[in-house]
Amino acid sequence: MNKEDITRQLLHELEGEKESFILHLRVDLDWDHTHLVKVFKLMVKYIQQLEPTAPLERHIASGFWFFTNFVKDWSSHDNFRSRNAYPELYYQGMYELIFLLTDWYFSGECPFVEPEAFEQEWNRLTLLLKEETQ
Repeated sequence: MNKEDITRQLLHELEGEKESFILHLRVDLDWDHTHLVKVFKLMVKYIQQLEPTAPLERHIASGFWFFTNFVKDWSSHDNFRSRNAYPELYYQGMYELIFLLTDWYFSGECPFVEPEAFEQEWNRLTLLLKEETQ
């Protein structure tokens, strides 16, 4: 996937366009774990292709900031949680991943020694989710 495709797909998600994770979260009160992991993968790819000294694009920065705050605020409400009854540990882990990805974007410093640690973490949370829903 080239830089333009990554940027276009990430903006689609961050701006809450049709069929985006954030739109389903807001309108349908639906937490789609698989879709959120796809958003995480886009975030990682986007951040990895940035030039370290290049200025941040305001519309992407705004999207990261909004995504980080909105997802946690919206999905923390009791009415949302009653429809998406996942373990608190799972939600906290996913919020932490969103925060860490956003921090990496703004600071330029990956919070892990290896960026692959993000994938290990969302895989760990996927397993937690599967164990809890069986």
